[in-house]
This record gives sequence, C-alpha cells and structure tokens, in this order.
Amino acid sequence: LNTKELIHAYTMPIHFRDEGGASLHPDGKRFVAGGSDLWVRVFDFDNGQELECLKGHHGPIRCLRYAPDGKTYATGSEDGTIRLWKTFPEDEA
Repeated sequence: LNTKELIHAYTMPIHFRDEGGASLHPDGKRFVAGGSDLWVRVFDFDNGQELECLKGHHGPIRCLRYAPDGKTYATGSEDGTIRLWKTFPEDEA
C-alpha cells in the first residue's frame, strides 16, 4: 500500500542534470533549490514564487540543506566550495 501523495509540483528555472537538489525549510514555508546554472534560489512553498536568487558558486551546485533550526542553509558546489547562507539576512541585529 503506497500512502505517499504529491503535495506540490513546480516547474523550476533550474537545470537538474547530474547535480543539484532542493531542501525544505523546517517551518515548511519555503524551500531552497540549486543546480547546474550556478544560482541558489529560494522559493515560497505554497505558490512556487521565487523569493531570492543568489550567486556565489563558480560551478554547478551539488547539494543544499537547511540547518535544523532553519536559520542558515549550506550549499556545496563542484567548484570545491561550501557556502553558508543566512535564511533571513534582514534579521541581523
């Protein structure tokens, strides 16, 4: 018995060839995605709207993950770098 059900499906402006992926924020309100186009994008979970588009890598993005507390996320690239990003940079004190 398969009880899995698709919740949302969005067409992404990202090419997922041999790399890339997505990670859902712990609060379930946004997700981050990246792939072969070198950009890291943040999307609204409910409507798929792009909220942010960030550049920092010089090679395809291989992996992305939110921290368990959701305050940061990490991206790893074929360029040999790992970048740490603040989820809400405007919250700086």
